[in-house]
Amino acid sequence: MCKIITFDKLSVFFIPFFVVTSILFISNKTVAQIYINDDSKLFNPLVDDITKRLPSLRVLIDSAVANSPAVRYEELKADYYYYEKKTQERYWLEHFSFNVDWNFGKWNFRDRDELTRIDRFYFSESIRDNYAVGFYIRFPFATLVDRRNRINKQKKWIELSFAQRDINRKYVEKEVVEAYNMMIQWQNYIRIYNDYQKFTMIQMQMAQNQFLNGEITTAEYTRLKEIQTRGAIEYQQAIAEFSKNYQLLEIITEINFNLINVLR
Repeated sequence: MCKIITFDKLSVFFIPFFVVTSILFISNKTVAQIYINDDSKLFNPLVDDITKRLPSLRVLIDSAVANSPAVRYEELKADYYYYEKKTQERYWLEHFSFNVDWNFGKWNFRDRDELTRIDRFYFSESIRDNYAVGFYIRFPFATLVDRRNRINKQKKWIELSFAQRDINRKYVEKEVVEAYNMMIQWQNYIRIYNDYQKFTMIQMQMAQNQFLNGEITTAEYTRLKEIQTRGAIEYQQAIAEFSKNYQLLEIITEINFNLINVLR
C-alpha cells in the first residue's frame, strides 16, 4: 500500500514534467525547422554570388556616410562655428548699456552741528526711495577695426569643418569600397582553394596507396602531405577573410545583411 501511494506521488510530479518537456522539445524542434527551411538567409560562397545577395555598392556607401560618426562630428562643428559667427556679428551690441536702478529703505544718520561749533552730534532717521536711469556707450576702437576680420575668421572655421567632413566622407567611401572588393576577392579565393583542396585530397589518396605499395618514398609522401595541409589551411584562411570583410561592411554601413554563411 505504501508503494502504491509513493508511485502516485511520483507520477503526479513526473507526468506534468514529461508533458512540459515534450512541449518544449516540440516547440524548439518546430522553431529550428522553420529557421533551417528559410533558405533566403542561407549563403554558400562556393555557389552563390555575394554581390547578388547584398545591396548595391552605391547604397552601401551612402549608408556608411550617413551613419559615420566622423562625418556627423564635422557637421556639428560647422554648425557650432556658424553660431560663433553670428555671435561675432552681434558682438558690437555689448558696448551699449541701459541701466535702471531703484532703491527704497530706511536710513539712519549721525550729524554734527557745524553752525554753532558745539561738539554735539544729532541722530536723525529718514525713509526715502531713489531711482536712476542711465544709458552709455563704450566703444573700443578694436571692435570697429577688427570686427570684419573676426567674422571672416569664423567663416573660415566653417569652411575648414566642411573640408574635413569631405575628407572623412572620402575615407569612409574608401573603406566601404576596399571591404566590398576584398570580400568579393576572398570569395573567389574560396572557390579556387576549394578546387585545389579537392585535387590535393585525391592526390593524397593516390600517394597513400603508392606509399603503402612502396612506389614512393617517405620524403615524397611527406612533401605531398605538406602540400595538402597547406591547401587546407589556405582554404580556411580564405573563409575567415571573407567573413571578416563581410562583418566589416556590416559595421561600417550599419546594415545587418542577415546572411548565414554555411561554410562557417
